[in-house]
Amino acid sequence: MKIISIALSSLLFIGLLGGCKKEEGIGGKAEIRGKVYAVEYDNNTGNPTGDEYYVPEARVYIVYGDHEFYDDDTRTGPDGLYKFSWLRKGSYTIFVYSECPTCNGEFEVVSKTVEVKDKKDVVDVPTLNIEVWN
Repeated sequence: MKIISIALSSLLFIGLLGGCKKEEGIGGKAEIRGKVYAVEYDNNTGNPTGDEYYVPEARVYIVYGDHEFYDDDTRTGPDGLYKFSWLRKGSYTIFVYSECPTCNGEFEVVSKTVEVKDKKDVVDVPTLNIEVWN
């Protein structure tokens, strides 16, 4: 009887482990990466100045799944590239702030939502385009 009890307990424990769905976030082997690109505008005319570039030191945020607030952030390198590593499968929203003189608060969110489908995926996010007003 004791052997049957131990066997049933073991099966129940294994079933519980297999039934747990891991949420988005840190703890996997996937990576999300992309670039931030800026177009400069003239404050006086509202027209593009012709200066465009990949943005170094831009702050980029990530939201895991359907969370209400960002879960982590990073900065872009000299070439405008950012990455978030060690992620699990699931849905992620990546966002940056763009200047927007006609918006209430003078900033707007530029975001992209991507899906990590495999535990070792490297997901390239479409370029996040922002405006810079001078």
